[in-house]
Amino acid sequence: MKHLRAMAAVGAVCAVLAGCGGDGSSADDSDASGAPDASAGLDLDTLRVGNSPVYPPMSFLPEGDEDPANRQGFDVDLATAIADELGVGITFEQQAYEQYLPSLSTGRLDLVHSAMQDLPDRRETVDFVDYYLTGPQLFTTSDRTDLGTLADLCGGSVVLDTGDVGYRDALTAAADEACQGADPVEVVAASGTADALIQLDQGRADATIRGAESVAYLMNEQEPGRYATVDEPLAQIPVGIAVAKNNPELRDAVADALATLIENGTYAEIGERWNLSDLLLDAVTVNGEPVG
Repeated sequence: MKHLRAMAAVGAVCAVLAGCGGDGSSADDSDASGAPDASAGLDLDTLRVGNSPVYPPMSFLPEGDEDPANRQGFDVDLATAIADELGVGITFEQQAYEQYLPSLSTGRLDLVHSAMQDLPDRRETVDFVDYYLTGPQLFTTSDRTDLGTLADLCGGSVVLDTGDVGYRDALTAAADEACQGADPVEVVAASGTADALIQLDQGRADATIRGAESVAYLMNEQEPGRYATVDEPLAQIPVGIAVAKNNPELRDAVADALATLIENGTYAEIGERWNLSDLLLDAVTVNGEPVG
């Protein structure tokens, strides 16, 4: 099993999670090679990770495939690499998005790794190990040549997934400034990103928003020529792996594993694989703040 560079708190992890030396003796935290066992302080064999395979290129199913076991994407690869670094297995569990954070609190899940925005109000109940920056990007159908800037949407409508709180807040703030003295931008609710795209294609809204990572994949890989961006991204929002507030040991272990993957180049390799190099972080942050 692999070594986590900053697992100096293994003893504290064991004490809280009851993971080591049940007889009070000092356990040997090395594998046969003599390297420290990264999972020695964690009382788990498998990470239960909340993940919805509906958001390419972060997590999605191959076209025509409905088996969630075949999910793929940046989130899937990075979560798997983190589990490998911790020396534990991994299972992905899909729930309604609004259930993910309650499931962390009740212990049904260990992590949520599903392109979840690290927002201040969410930090009241969970901690986030941030792993990339998203930019809420407006886009429309390519025939809407009248929509070049956010100001062109004043008096128009933008359809948004009801769960995209960070995107809605970013749109509201930017539109309030852009539409001074003009009609405001109407926000139309959608039940998910797929529904938002359907409403856009059907002309029920003038534009929609996705993260820059998803818009690039949509325009370059899925539907070349069908869509066009509107203006620059509205903001930069950290995206994080959510961990229950009462489990700082797991949070720190995940942060340390990610730091190791950044240092050894695995993180960059995964980012390049999914064409996300421009959105990657140089170092780990937790709740938007540098670590260490």
